[in-house]
Amino acid sequence: MAQTTIKNLMKGAVWLTLASLLSKILSAVYRIPFQNMVGDIGLYIFQQVYPIYGIAMTLALAGFPIIVSRMIAEENDEAKRKDIFQSALQVMIGVGIFFFLIIFFGAEMIASVMGDLHLTILIRVISFAFLLMPFLAIFRGFFQGHEQMIPTAVSQTIEQLVRVVIIIAGATGSVALGWNLYMTGAVAMSGAVVGGFGALGTLFYFYWRHKPEQITFSKKWASVKFVKRFLAQSIAVCTTSAMLILFQLLDSFQVYSLMVDSGINDTAAKELKGVYDRGQPLLQLGLVLCMGLALAIVPMITSSKARGETKELRRSVLLIIKLTILLSGAATLGLIAIMRPTNQMLFETAAGTGVLQVFILSLFLSSLIVTTSSILQGFGNMAGPAVAVCVGLIIKLIANAILVPRFATYGASWSTVIGLGATLLVCYILLKRQLPIPFIRKNMIGWALIAFAAMVIVPVMWEAFWPLTSRLGSAIQALFGALIGGTIFFYCIIKFRLLTTRDLVYMPFGSKLMWLANKIHKR
Repeated sequence: MAQTTIKNLMKGAVWLTLASLLSKILSAVYRIPFQNMVGDIGLYIFQQVYPIYGIAMTLALAGFPIIVSRMIAEENDEAKRKDIFQSALQVMIGVGIFFFLIIFFGAEMIASVMGDLHLTILIRVISFAFLLMPFLAIFRGFFQGHEQMIPTAVSQTIEQLVRVVIIIAGATGSVALGWNLYMTGAVAMSGAVVGGFGALGTLFYFYWRHKPEQITFSKKWASVKFVKRFLAQSIAVCTTSAMLILFQLLDSFQVYSLMVDSGINDTAAKELKGVYDRGQPLLQLGLVLCMGLALAIVPMITSSKARGETKELRRSVLLIIKLTILLSGAATLGLIAIMRPTNQMLFETAAGTGVLQVFILSLFLSSLIVTTSSILQGFGNMAGPAVAVCVGLIIKLIANAILVPRFATYGASWSTVIGLGATLLVCYILLKRQLPIPFIRKNMIGWALIAFAAMVIVPVMWEAFWPLTSRLGSAIQALFGALIGGTIFFYCIIKFRLLTTRDLVYMPFGSKLMWLANKIHKR
């Protein structure tokens, strides 16, 4: 591979990573002021319909574009590239129209299955996002297939910025005008459509500015063979990418309606579901770092595999797994330790702290699933992670039906943890078959447990003996608890050599971390 090509790919990967992380942060953070304005019932209304948008976004960003770019990149003949572009667009337009018709005209039925007919208007609003999806996906795939990642990165960022502005501004205006929460939710959902137009405009701008080869269309239709191949690959990638969205979708259909059927009154069930949904931004924020690692995994593993560097390949896999265990484990236990003050700091009250402490176990499991599935994809196994997700969804579906009527949102939290645990188990088995080596050193486990325990001592003792119960006090307790716990954890993992100097080289700010590590070792 030419040096220029490698340089372009690395530059593009950096842009995509930054855009993805920024989008994740925006997607998590806006829910906090939104909940503060509309309350837990308003958050319940928004979160019930959000997974439908999440599916459209996955198709337009992480599913179809990946397959299109791969097919285009594999072809050197420009005529065949244009055929791929046209055939893929035809398939995606068909998929987009299909989803739009099903969701728009079936909105009332979908809302009925969710147990809340008032959600119909929100579902109809979000259905229009599927009409934009084919064009967003095809242009992103087109640019990525030509090794141009910046258009995808910029369009993704613009889409999220516009969406967040519409959501916050719409909620502010709707509350000021005294509109009901369902109309407020519909206005917030329109941000997805407006953001989609913003992203599409950005992609058109890049197309006409850089003027790659002109896109022409013929009357030729996509072959049945192409449609089957394209959809099969896309479904595998989309299922894995949309894992958490699909888990949320199951909750939208099951949790509220199961609580009402079990005898909880309508208003209380909505509030309970809204409090349970507070866990989503916490989970997304916690996953930001892991997602950044995952985006770097696939090209690193693919490159080592292509060059036949078995030793470097194994080292890369072991390092990523170790980093994921340490960082996601620390984030999960840290959030559990400071959940009460964090909950009140962000959402005004400490309601549902226990539920959220159970739910946040999903952070550790999700991080490992993202890592292991990314490694498998780096080995070329696209179907395996998708199968693992489907297994987890089936178990989550069954667990919801058993646990939610008995334990309400505690049951929903535990069913999520159980479902993700099943997904992780399948991914682990598949990875073990692919790479039959021990992923964790036995002597690492004991030291890691000591580091985790040392990290949570101060926050737990603070909460037990001197909790600050005002919102400002909770903010102080949460932030200082996180700072103290994080500092202790970093000291422990360096002191116990859980991360070596060679490991730190691969991390952001590696030189500064190495300097700190040397200071700690000299003591």
